[in-house]
Amino acid sequence: MFVRLTFVISLAALAAGARPAAAEELTYDGATTIGTKIMKEAAPAFEKKTGVRISKIGMNGAGKGLKAVLVGEVSMAGVSRSLTPAELAQKPFFVIVGYDALGVFVNEKNPVKVLTKAQLKGIYTGKVKNWKEVGGPSMPIVACSEPVKSGRATVDSFKSMVLDGEEFGPVKELDDASDCVKLAAQEAGVVGPASMAYALAGTRALPLDGVKPTSDEVRAGSYLLSRPLLMVSRTKPEGALKQFFDYLLSPEGQQIVGRSFVPVR
Repeated sequence: MFVRLTFVISLAALAAGARPAAAEELTYDGATTIGTKIMKEAAPAFEKKTGVRISKIGMNGAGKGLKAVLVGEVSMAGVSRSLTPAELAQKPFFVIVGYDALGVFVNEKNPVKVLTKAQLKGIYTGKVKNWKEVGGPSMPIVACSEPVKSGRATVDSFKSMVLDGEEFGPVKELDDASDCVKLAAQEAGVVGPASMAYALAGTRALPLDGVKPTSDEVRAGSYLLSRPLLMVSRTKPEGALKQFFDYLLSPEGQQIVGRSFVPVR
């Protein structure tokens, strides 16, 4: 009798326009590298596996994505750098899902074979302006970067690890680090830092202080511009969000990470 009454009430509710509760959806914003190289493949694979949809994949950069997740505007943020002490003080939850290297890309015809950190710092602070000053031909250096005030992880990581916190000198600012790689493929004098996931034909990444940005060097932390790839939530994830974090650390998720980056497992 109780089961039948419940069934009748359910039919009446549907007839009145009620709908079953929608399945939980997740949203993402943050680092473009994580968005394009991990989320775009992981999101549909996760939905197929679990039925949980990731309805938004924003790519406004690590800084903006982190701010969005901390105020509850999105479920999770991708951050392609270590968190700062100020960010850690807000006690977000995060997991490292992989590691990336920022390559220092130049045109493949550029004869310069290696740069030191000091030389790269000189280029980006504006003190070194011609390739002949670092062992190359007499050719103006075009230092390329994402907008230096954008709060993007590539800019912040580069400023911290190469410029030692000093300000950028005159640089050619483009919308995304991948645009700098494209420009380096077209113009001989260009140099630009970008994720190794953005490597293009016609360019090569220079060793820094003699160390190449290979998977082994990145995993060992030997390469200067190595960085972690973080997935961040406002609090410890539960439900569908925990499922997704666990998925990224699973063999299937790590295989996706490993297509462009160094997996953590």
